[in-house]
Amino acid sequence: AGPCELWLDGGHNPAGGAAIAATLAGMSTKPTHIICGMLTTKDAGGFLGHLAPQAQSFTAVTLNTEQNMLPAEELAQAASQAGMKATASDSLLAAVSTLSAQQPGCRILICGSLYLVGHILQTNG
Repeated sequence: AGPCELWLDGGHNPAGGAAIAATLAGMSTKPTHIICGMLTTKDAGGFLGHLAPQAQSFTAVTLNTEQNMLPAEELAQAASQAGMKATASDSLLAAVSTLSAQQPGCRILICGSLYLVGHILQTNG
């Protein structure tokens, strides 16, 4: 993430979205960009609706190792419907690299799936 703050949260349901949004609202003012991957069994709209006021942008990713992951394009569409400026990315690394290059010093929050969090922790120790 270079000079950016990098945050990781396993929140993936409406209550988790509300808790994350409340935490972000209480933090220092800084552009916040969300990178998210979710399972098809989760309420993406209910989760993302809470986060929309706190996010400058939203990037959807798909973790290809999990068969029940929501395709990034569908998740980006749900984020757009929740009021976010949303895109889809081919990979988590590409999403982080793009955001850190476009806005050094921003806050990047990766969230939405415990599988995604586990993948990050496994590959980045």
